[in-house]
Amino acid sequence: MDNQKSNLQGLRKKAGLSQSKLAAAAGINVQVLQQYERGARDLNGAKLTLLKICNALECRLVDIITDNDTLDQLGSYGER
Repeated sequence: MDNQKSNLQGLRKKAGLSQSKLAAAAGINVQVLQQYERGARDLNGAKLTLLKICNALECRLVDIITDNDTLDQLGSYGER
């Protein structure tokens, strides 16, 4: 998980954000962010499973997500 740590931490630092600022901007608890940066939580597990399901169904992630907050975030992400 060293790559996970270096990617997330590196992007955060490149953006000039503290852990607290990034956690607040993302709407997550700072301890959760710290765990991701340390590699104590796996960033890849859940999303990989969802992507495998989408590939098997030949659908998009937005087709199987029902949570409006997540759909809003996916919409914002897709606009980049």
